[in-house]
Amino acid sequence: MISCQLQNNYNPSTIIDDERNFIKKAIISEKKPTVSEKKATVSEKNTIVSENKDVTTKVNTLKYIVGDPYFIDGVEYIPSENYSFNQVGLATYYDKELHNQKTVNNDLNKVTELLGRHKTLPIPSIVKITNLENGFSLVIKINDRHDDNSSIIQVSRKTAQLLRFYKSKIARVKVEIIADPSKQMKIVTQSMNETNFNDTIESVPTEDVYITTLEDNLISEKLNNDNFNSPIEMGFEEVTNQDLYLKVYGFNSYIELKNLISVLGINYKFLTQKE
Repeated sequence: MISCQLQNNYNPSTIIDDERNFIKKAIISEKKPTVSEKKATVSEKNTIVSENKDVTTKVNTLKYIVGDPYFIDGVEYIPSENYSFNQVGLATYYDKELHNQKTVNNDLNKVTELLGRHKTLPIPSIVKITNLENGFSLVIKINDRHDDNSSIIQVSRKTAQLLRFYKSKIARVKVEIIADPSKQMKIVTQSMNETNFNDTIESVPTEDVYITTLEDNLISEKLNNDNFNSPIEMGFEEVTNQDLYLKVYGFNSYIELKNLISVLGINYKFLTQKE
């Protein structure tokens, strides 16, 4: 009974029409985009890529950081720009557990470079670190915050190897900031965050260049040489009727003066101070 009803409701033409409509819809949905549609899609993709690049650039740009006071296990640390910083204490080092890990200023900790982590110095800054147990010293860059009270500085594995405390894992060191390079690092890092940092700088204005022949140059040089060879006239006036006076003093007696007058009287006229 059921089978008979199904057979009576079966309409082949209706099924064929439905199949045709389905195929048409499938063809329309698979239709290739036009050239203008392609350009619009590419433009949208480029815009998205450009925006993503800008975001990535901002995220990855190095920053200059001093920071606010903070606590580590109840101990307060106050970061500051102290360009006379000098500190003695213990140093440790980090190994692969921090390798390629981002720092607080978007830099990277690297065990193969001369880097260090400090609690209060500006980031980045340049310091000289000296192993007081053997006298070895290095200049390294501070690029991250140290987060342990047990040591004043944590350096990279490479730094520990060169300072000869890689095996002992700890050393008594002296940390001194180098002021000028640290200030330069501050300027460079801050400039990287300016809005026009990646803008192209216009070329310097130029002046017009004139083309001349060799003969023109020779004539010009000859005129200049003629001016140099011309005699220079110098004006002067003849000096006449100018009396010259010789002042003589310091005689002990009138006799000395009289003797001098008798010797020089031929060529000189003697006058008293009143005359």
